[in-house]
Amino acid sequence: MNFRDLEYFVQLTEDRNYTKTAQHFAVSQPTITYAVKRLEAELGVPLFIRDQSHHQLDLTLAGQEFGEHAKAILQELVTAKADIVTLTQQKIRFGLPPIIGTYYFPQLAKRLIQQNLMSHLQTFEAGSATLQQQLQSGEIDVALLGTVDPIEMAQIKTITLAKTDFKIIVSPKHDLQQQTAIKFAELKKEPFITLKEGFVHPAAFRKLAAINHFEPQIAYTTPDINVLKGMVHENVGISFFNRISLER
Repeated sequence: MNFRDLEYFVQLTEDRNYTKTAQHFAVSQPTITYAVKRLEAELGVPLFIRDQSHHQLDLTLAGQEFGEHAKAILQELVTAKADIVTLTQQKIRFGLPPIIGTYYFPQLAKRLIQQNLMSHLQTFEAGSATLQQQLQSGEIDVALLGTVDPIEMAQIKTITLAKTDFKIIVSPKHDLQQQTAIKFAELKKEPFITLKEGFVHPAAFRKLAAINHFEPQIAYTTPDINVLKGMVHENVGISFFNRISLER
């Protein structure tokens, strides 16, 4: 049983005329006749009765019953095709922070390609804090992001991929350059170059400052990681970075 035969049959139940149905599909009349015969042979019952006296084509009881099912089947087919088109065109709004994205996304790309998902990605670049807000508001569907504290929200499911440390970075010319470890409280007088709000770094930085009970001196704030590193290298100030950022 094929769908085209069902389409011919359903149209014929409405037209009650082989010629009219053939014209509707722009096919020959025998095409419609053979389609009905195939269905009758497969079902084992006649579907139409031709009333010769009134030149009328009527449905048998079996034909009436099958007609209702055939309409439902064709409607399901229309719905299925529409769903498949929607699925193939669907975009996944994917949040990607510049630092974390550079480090982790290449590792995910191969799997995304294997699952035929890469072409569905609509990428949004922003810092982790901004992306978390966009997840909560429904502006994006999924994101790779960093967070200081676990995300505990009913509408967001999280999977921990990795944990990383934060480090103080200084210029090769800085007095602290030779030290392998330092307490954050000892940096009260140091000028900091920081990333702007929207990244996970400012949240971690504020938390660490609060634990140590002092307000750090902020010499400059920038959204550009390379600018920040360049300023630190020139000894304009020191900075606070996670390990992944240093490996870029």
